[in-house]
Amino acid sequence: MYVKRLALYGLELPRIEGPVNLAKIIIETAREDGLELEDGDVVVVTSKVLLKSKGLLANLKDIRPGVRARLIHKLTGKDPVEAEIVLQNSEKVYAVIPTGFLRDRLSEISKDLEAARKALESVKALMIVRMRNGIIASDAGVDYSNVPPGYAITSNHDFDALAKELREGIKRITGRDVAVVVADTEVFLSNGKVGSIDVAVGSSGIDPLAREFGERDIYGRPKFGGLDIVVDELCAAAALLMKQASEGVPVVIVKGLKYRKSENGVKDVLIAGRRGTVSVLVKILLLNILLKILHIL
Repeated sequence: MYVKRLALYGLELPRIEGPVNLAKIIIETAREDGLELEDGDVVVVTSKVLLKSKGLLANLKDIRPGVRARLIHKLTGKDPVEAEIVLQNSEKVYAVIPTGFLRDRLSEISKDLEAARKALESVKALMIVRMRNGIIASDAGVDYSNVPPGYAITSNHDFDALAKELREGIKRITGRDVAVVVADTEVFLSNGKVGSIDVAVGSSGIDPLAREFGERDIYGRPKFGGLDIVVDELCAAAALLMKQASEGVPVVIVKGLKYRKSENGVKDVLIAGRRGTVSVLVKILLLNILLKILHIL
C-alpha cells in the first residue's frame, strides 16, 4: 500500500531586529539543521518576521488619535492610539466588538487566569475591518507582541510582493524554485467554534486554491466543493510547529506537497471589491458572532 507523506520542519531563527537578508538566514539555518531546500518545497513564514526583516515597524509616537479613534475609545474603552492605527490601515470598518463577554469564560480559554485578565484588559474591543490591501481582519492585523516597546507591526502591506521577493532571494542563493506562503494569526469563527487560526495573507509560486470545484467523486457525481484554500491549510499545519508566544519558530519548510505552481497570489482570490459579496459575508459573520455572544450570556 502506498502511503503519501508530508514532512514539516520548523526553523528556529536568530532574533530578527532590523533589516536583514531573510532568505540567507533561512537557508543558513536550514543547513545548520541538516536541511537543504529543494525544488517544490514550500516555505511558510510568519508575516511578523517577514516585516521585521524589512524594518517595517510602526512607531506609536507618530500616531495621533483623530475624532473617530477618540469616539471609539469613549464608546468601548479601546485605547485611542490603537484605534487610530487600525483606522489608518483600514479601508472600511464593519464593526467594533467589545471583548468583555469573554470575562466569564477565561477559565475555559486560558491556563493562566492572571495573564488572561491582563490580556483582556489591554484589548477592550476588536475592530473588524477591510484593510487597504483587501484583506478582512480584526484590528487590521496590528500586532504588539514580540516587537520593541513603543512599536507595532501593521499588516497593510502587499504580502504577495514580499513573498515573491523572498522566493526570488532563495532562488538566487540556492538555484531552487520553492513556493513561499506568508502566515498571520486571525480570530476565527466556524461551525460554532471561536478561536484563532493561522491563515495566508500572501503567497508566491503556488496556486492559493485547489480549483477542483465540480470534479467527480468516487461514484462519478460532480461534487459541490473542491475549492480548498491550500495556502490557508499550509499555514494552519505550519502553526502547529510555530511557537506563537515566543516567536521561536517563525519559518516552516514543507516537503512532499504536490501543488499547482502559479504566479497568482492571495490577493488574486480575495473577494474584496466584488460587489455585494463582502458585505453579505461580513453580515453573516457578525450575526454568527452576535448569536454566539447571546448564547454565552
